[in-house]
Amino acid sequence: MLERDPKTLARLQAVVTALIEHRVSTSLVDVERALARWRDGSHSALAAHGAVLRHAARCERTVERVTAAAGDRPEGILRDAVDAGLMEADEFQTLVGKEPAEVASIDALRDEDDASAPDKRRTLEQLLTRGPVLVHVDARRSEVNVPSRFREDPSLVLRFGYNLSPAIGDLTVDEEAIAGTLTFSGQPFRCILPWTAVYAAMVEGEQRGTVWPEDVPEDVLTGSGESPGPVAMAPVAVKDDEPRKRTRTGNHLKLVD
Repeated sequence: MLERDPKTLARLQAVVTALIEHRVSTSLVDVERALARWRDGSHSALAAHGAVLRHAARCERTVERVTAAAGDRPEGILRDAVDAGLMEADEFQTLVGKEPAEVASIDALRDEDDASAPDKRRTLEQLLTRGPVLVHVDARRSEVNVPSRFREDPSLVLRFGYNLSPAIGDLTVDEEAIAGTLTFSGQPFRCILPWTAVYAAMVEGEQRGTVWPEDVPEDVLTGSGESPGPVAMAPVAVKDDEPRKRTRTGNHLKLVD
């Protein structure tokens, strides 16, 4: 157990600062590379901007994890510092009284695709209490299950909610995905959207939503893809003799404060 004396707490604060600085500095390498490609003409300005957005989200996530763990899991912060080469194992053992391998990491520097899954789940659960939710998904991802005609759409929008007509009787929001049977032109289809493929969500009718910028497909961000943009607002019955028009759009997402 980590002691709470002033000297130890000061060391913990120093480690917290070092972890955040480590994340910022390593993430800035990606930004520098994107800016270099923009300067030499091989990268668009919007693509470089996307790298900046991903950098900001990545660093914010690290701050959130470290801040959340500071109160009840300070040993996990120190474990991550050891893994990052910011603290020696001997010092860790002196402070904590255990070997680093005996303490669980808080994943302060984790950068996997599913890192934001818990946040996405909580966000969708909260949004669904306010009304129908429009979920933006990259349907090209192999783990996504949607009707075949939408499988090449990087900016597909699907409508989920409670008390809709027709109802989504099997709507589920769990650790892996948001899923439910939606209706397309009168035909039911069970859609499964893993969090790895979801990059934005907003309550229908509201002007602001939530965007996970690090997960936005680059061609959606830059407007360089072939997809015409969001068209499948399910469950909505579309008459076969009045097909929904598809028009090409640029970046349709609005990052909120």
